[in-house]
Amino acid sequence: MESFSGIRGVYGQGITEGRAYLYGLTYCRLFKKKGGVLVISGDSRPSTPSLKKAMIKAFQTAGVKKIIDIGIVPVQVCQYAVNKFKAQGGAYISASHNEPEYNGWKLLKKDGALIYTKDSGKLITAVHKCRNVEMSKCRNVAATIVNKHKEAIDNYINYILSRIGKKAVMAIKKMKPRILLDPNGGAAITVLDKICQKLGVKAEIINDKLGVFNRLIEPNVKSLAYLEDKLKNGDFAFAAGFDADADRMEIVINPESRFAKEMGPAISGQYVLALACDAMLSGTQNQIVTTNDATSYLVRDTIKKHKATMQEVEVGEMPVVEGMEKNKSIIGGEGSNGGVIIPPIKCRDGIMTIALILKLMAQNKKSLEEILDSYPKYYEAITKVNCSPEKSLGIKSEAEKYFRAHGYKIKKTGDKDGGLKALIDPENFVWFRQSRTEPGVFRILSEGNNKQKVEKLLAEGVKVFNLHP
Repeated sequence: MESFSGIRGVYGQGITEGRAYLYGLTYCRLFKKKGGVLVISGDSRPSTPSLKKAMIKAFQTAGVKKIIDIGIVPVQVCQYAVNKFKAQGGAYISASHNEPEYNGWKLLKKDGALIYTKDSGKLITAVHKCRNVEMSKCRNVAATIVNKHKEAIDNYINYILSRIGKKAVMAIKKMKPRILLDPNGGAAITVLDKICQKLGVKAEIINDKLGVFNRLIEPNVKSLAYLEDKLKNGDFAFAAGFDADADRMEIVINPESRFAKEMGPAISGQYVLALACDAMLSGTQNQIVTTNDATSYLVRDTIKKHKATMQEVEVGEMPVVEGMEKNKSIIGGEGSNGGVIIPPIKCRDGIMTIALILKLMAQNKKSLEEILDSYPKYYEAITKVNCSPEKSLGIKSEAEKYFRAHGYKIKKTGDKDGGLKALIDPENFVWFRQSRTEPGVFRILSEGNNKQKVEKLLAEGVKVFNLHP
């Protein structure tokens, strides 16, 4: 998969050291001046070290003067390091929420964010025009390689503390919450214990051996179901699980709580984004929260009390980031995956999200379940179906015709591969889109404030999908 979300695939097949080298070299030649400084890091997959080595060699061949290697860290730490160390950009080696046999890379701008959508298209095109380059035949330009692993992590932790504020930190310390964390062998391991100590949080961290993945990488209802038994006795305020690069995070609460009995113990990413917005927007007004078009209207309803509005863009980290830059948003994200973005870091940040939720609990002096109970109830239903990119265009066209004929408003985002959304009423919708991160997968999602209507909408969406041969 090659898109504005990054490059990823199965290691040893589409993803090879030679491919990483070619991307790194082309990236430098297109966007970076000779000399300068680049940052590099990655997650804890077994193939990350060799791909990182190939990317470093590409930077050396391109004439980079200094390479700052910050080792295994969450992707948000890497992005902040680019910003903090005043680098020209860099690379992060990861396939995010894909399984360990996958890998890939994200190439960064000087502000630490992924390169813009238009530039990623330019890069992909340029790489495809290149002939294969043998790394062994390329001459390296001498470059200074320095390790700043500890400094990068310390900078990031200090950033979190400053972003949530001294009063919130003191309130969290006074609350003395106990939480359960599952980084599942991923990069979050390098940060979690340190940030919890700074916040005065009593954390039990499980699956904390780097590179040892004991469950599916993506944190979701199924992969984190085993945490429910650990929460039944009320010893923990909540539990949280991360993916390999710690941008995605899912929260699990006591399954015996009132909210969990109705909505399920694994908190939807929609509620996670709403919680983070509630915490971040406190004391502000007239803000614009930028979200993707698959985000629940729960977020819209939750932020109204802060006199904020929600503006939708296409699914994907970079479309959201570009929208946030345009709208000058202090928070944004994708409720469809719980990805919360807080500038100046311009990627999903599961660790910052936990800090914001702790802030909300401490300042309101309420448990997470009590806060969730105060929010309006929204439900979602999701399915994935196998579908070629070519077929997806016909399906979207068929869906648009079908729902327009039924009198529903249609919203579209992005290009021909973007999202299609049929608005049934002001609270309920069904949404279609080809995945850009999972090859051959088409997503159908329904969402709204009526559970029966949401389930019916999903079934109707699948029906429309099957109408197209």
